[in-house]
Amino acid sequence: MPKTELCETPPIPTTDSLESAPEGGVSGLLHRRAEPEAGKGSARAPSLWRAVVGAFAPRACHERCLFLAGACLTLVNFFMVQHATVAFRRAEMAVIAFSLAYFLGVSAGYLVSDRVKPSWVVRALPWFLVGQLGLLLAMQPLHEVLRGQFRFLGWAGKADDFGAGVLLFLLMAGLGTSIFATVLPRAITSGGGDLARCYSVEVAGSLTGLVLMPFLAAISHQAVLGAYLLGAIGLLALLGAGRGVRWIMAMVAVAFLVAYPSLDRAAASETYRRVYGWKVEDIPFTRFTPYHKIEVVRANGEPRLLLNGLRQFGGDPRRTYSYFVSEVPARLMGAPRVALLGCGSMATVGRIGDIAESIRIVDLDAEVFAAARHYFRRENRLGELTNWTFEEDDAKHWLANAQGTFDLILHDIPPAHSRQVALTYTDEFFRLVKARLAPRGVFSISCLDPVTGKSEYGRRMLATLTSVFDRYYAIERRGSLFFYGGGLGLREVPPSELLRRLDPEWRDGSRPLTREQIQTLCAGSRPITISNVGDLIYE
Repeated sequence: MPKTELCETPPIPTTDSLESAPEGGVSGLLHRRAEPEAGKGSARAPSLWRAVVGAFAPRACHERCLFLAGACLTLVNFFMVQHATVAFRRAEMAVIAFSLAYFLGVSAGYLVSDRVKPSWVVRALPWFLVGQLGLLLAMQPLHEVLRGQFRFLGWAGKADDFGAGVLLFLLMAGLGTSIFATVLPRAITSGGGDLARCYSVEVAGSLTGLVLMPFLAAISHQAVLGAYLLGAIGLLALLGAGRGVRWIMAMVAVAFLVAYPSLDRAAASETYRRVYGWKVEDIPFTRFTPYHKIEVVRANGEPRLLLNGLRQFGGDPRRTYSYFVSEVPARLMGAPRVALLGCGSMATVGRIGDIAESIRIVDLDAEVFAAARHYFRRENRLGELTNWTFEEDDAKHWLANAQGTFDLILHDIPPAHSRQVALTYTDEFFRLVKARLAPRGVFSISCLDPVTGKSEYGRRMLATLTSVFDRYYAIERRGSLFFYGGGLGLREVPPSELLRRLDPEWRDGSRPLTREQIQTLCAGSRPITISNVGDLIYE
């Protein structure tokens, strides 16, 4: 490859040369049209439009490099965060790790940008792109492999998570943003244009990528990846890469996009074998949404629902959770009007569909509802039932604006691994719930974590619930605790009666708790509020 400067373009005129620019040049044209022509009215509107386009639209070759690099950087950030969220299985931790990786990559790129030749950037970019694609596919199982290695070295508990996270963080920094941070300065210095205009063009590219993302993501995850690869190949062309290199990268991109669904399923299967010990038979459904990666996995002979790599439903043939969260309080009440916050597989609906007067299902992600309705129709029975409605809304917003009250409100929202979700486990949220309960209404929730274990998660949830609800009772079953709370009109069911009302198959291993026993379990634990909700996320 001949040793040439990037794009081989002459420097564009700077603002200092505006008045001396040729009369027919772009700068001269903008300068000349700033004044209205005599007798023809004001030209302010077209002049303003031309000024905006002139400030942001790329003209010279190095400006087109900046524009494409900005767009690619936005797109790669988007899907790197998505894949990191699934690999870490903690959205908040993934965002923090990627943010640090982004700034480290930018810093490293700018540190070396003036020490590398433009030809090196051209040669390195294809390898960086291949490395990025490999990292995307391997990130989820790689995280588990690295954790296993750290455990082998004696790093147990959270230490293995930390060690694996740091290594992934370094890989994301090296492969994610560093190459674009090298391209940008080289494009600026080779063009010789003024810095303000160059950065305006780069920002325009970043905003273009930002505008494209929701449209592409609505089509598929592959559409986002395809747009990114197309932009990267265009960047290679502008940087002066040979035709052979461009064709090879185009073939790699097409092969990757075609094979991506199968490769992603293989990576997920290996991960869930390591994490959950499953024998994965098939993954019939997978989709990225703005909120989750939704997966339906067939393993050990039954379907399971996962959101961001975390199991939400499956693995319990008798469906303990849905029985105690929904059927137990519904049968105690008769024919309740029910609000279900969060849908998951909606096995809770299948449990009480023949008991409830009406069921309003509320979930932020309509894609989760659609997947569950199709793949878990045997469990939720939505095709048989007619007394349900679905509303796509955030639970907090919905509770604050819902009309009327409900006899039974069910909390079926995933564990608090992100701030958005953790807010539904706070004192403030439970008070919103309490305001929507009928006088004798019940709020039903599982503490999700053993209240007798080392973690404070379950005990703090219980402490929060007992501080909000006036009357309550609970059932402890083999480490899990199911809480039923309400206002002053709620009748606290005595333990003997509660045990008697359980179906015979569920009595063994179940221990109804009195108010005093519940208070003893959570004594000394601090309630969860908006101000300390981070304790749940980072526990």
